[in-house]
Amino acid sequence: MTHEIQIAQSTFLSTHIKKRISVGGIDVDEDFVKELLIKHLRQVDANDRPTLSDAFDIYMAENTSAHRRKFKLNANQYFNRFSAMYGDLYLDELKHWHITQYRDAMLAQGLHPNSVRKHNNILNAMINMAFKHLDIDRLSPFRGLQIRGEGENTRPIPPITPEKIAKVKSFLICHNTPASLVGLIQLNTGLRISEPTLARLEDLVLEHEIPHLWVRKNRLTDRKTKASIRAVPLVGVSLDAAKELQARALHLNSPWLLPQYAKEFGACSCSAILNKNLRPFEFRSHMFRHAFIDRLKARNDIPLPLAESITGHGRGQTDFAVYGSVGYTLEQKLQVIQKIEV
Repeated sequence: MTHEIQIAQSTFLSTHIKKRISVGGIDVDEDFVKELLIKHLRQVDANDRPTLSDAFDIYMAENTSAHRRKFKLNANQYFNRFSAMYGDLYLDELKHWHITQYRDAMLAQGLHPNSVRKHNNILNAMINMAFKHLDIDRLSPFRGLQIRGEGENTRPIPPITPEKIAKVKSFLICHNTPASLVGLIQLNTGLRISEPTLARLEDLVLEHEIPHLWVRKNRLTDRKTKASIRAVPLVGVSLDAAKELQARALHLNSPWLLPQYAKEFGACSCSAILNKNLRPFEFRSHMFRHAFIDRLKARNDIPLPLAESITGHGRGQTDFAVYGSVGYTLEQKLQVIQKIEV
C-alpha cells in the first residue's frame, strides 16, 4: 500500500468515524454533545441580555405614577408603537438611529412634533430607568433628539384685557356652578385647573387669619416638582367661591372639595365645561393663569422668587432658593395677591 493511499484512508476515517464519549454512563456522539452545549450557552447569553420589554417592566414597576390610568395608557401606547417597528430589541443594540427613525415614522403619520416629543420623553425615561436598575453604564441613546417643527404652530393666546376679565368674572358670578366656582378661584390665585379641582376638603383652610388653599399630593394627583407644593391665599371672589364649595362638600359629606370632579380626568371634565361656557368671550380655563401672571409681570415691585412661590413655577436651584429653613410666608403672598386682585 502506497503512502498516498494510507494518507487517504486515514483522512477518510478521521472524517467519517465519529468519536463517542461517555456522559453519565451513556455513550453519545461527541458532535451531538457539542451542538447541545453551544445551543445552551447561546440561550444563557440571551437570558442575560435585557430587552426593551424588560426596560418597560422596570419602568412600570418603579415609576411613582404608574398606578394612574392615563400614565399607563400613554406608556403602553408609546412602548407598543416603538416595539411594533423594531420588535423586542436587546438594550445593548439600541442606537440613536432607532429613535430618529421612529420620530420620522410618527411625523409621517401626521403626529404633531410636540406629541412626538411626549413619546420620546417617555421612551427616554424608560431606558434611563432601566440602565440605572440594571447597572448599565451607558447614556440613553434617545437623549438629545431633534424634532423639526417642535414648538411651532401652537395656538396663540389672544390678548387678555381688563375688560374681558371683567366680563368673564361677571358671567361666573351669575352662573353658580361648580365649574364656575373653580374659575373664580383661579381668577385671583393663578392656580392650574387641576389644583383646586382635585383638592381635598382638608386642603382648604378657612379657619385661619389668612384663608388659603393647599396644593399638595393626594390619591388623585401627583406634584411633579417641589415648587408646585404650596399654600395660596384666597381673597375677594376667590375666597367667596371657596367658601361656597366648602359648604357644598360638607352638605354632601365628601372628603373632596369638588366631589363632582374628584376622579381621574376630573380636571379635564371641569376644564371642558368652563371652555364651553366661556367660548362667547374667547376665553379658556388656562387663560386665568396667564392673566394672573400678566398682572404679576405688570408690577415692578414683586420679586420673581416670591411671585413663583404663588404660581408654583420651578426654576434652576440657586443658593438663595435652596438655603433657608422657611419659605415665603402667607403674609408675603397675600400682600402680592391683594395688589393684583380683580
